[in-house]
Amino acid sequence: MKFKSFYGDEERSIEVEASDGSFFVTIEDRRYEVDSAKLDADSYSLIVEGKSYEVSVREEERGQFSVLHAGDKQTVMLIDPLAAAAGAHLGKDGPAELAVQMPGRVVKVLVTEGDEVVEGQGIIVLEAMKMENEVSAPRDGVVSDLFVAEGDTLEAKAKIAIIS
Repeated sequence: MKFKSFYGDEERSIEVEASDGSFFVTIEDRRYEVDSAKLDADSYSLIVEGKSYEVSVREEERGQFSVLHAGDKQTVMLIDPLAAAAGAHLGKDGPAELAVQMPGRVVKVLVTEGDEVVEGQGIIVLEAMKMENEVSAPRDGVVSDLFVAEGDTLEAKAKIAIIS
């Protein structure tokens, strides 16, 4: 999965690849092997190139995260690739069809058919590559169709909902 992060005024290209229970993370031209484990709601244990780190990650507002490591707090802006890709091709009028861009398992469904949603509101939580990602509504509307349930395994490009 490719995306961009913003750390202060610095923009970086990042690619994350799953590989046999671990990840390869490429930041610009540097590639790292990363193992991770979720410790609690906001805390993770990471092993990067054989070195252990404990970090706390909390989303402060949509796409903006506070990262705490060894008493140092940084703010990182991250473009959510699932939400952006799900709604990037949609206009503001007519039905909006949401689809996931990568395979994963539906951990939680956050809406039901008939619910009114606002842009950025979570529709589902998808576990992909050991990470939970919230797929968000690309615009305001009503969930007219919902095609997934908790526990479903989805393929890339699977349709999850229509917002009218």
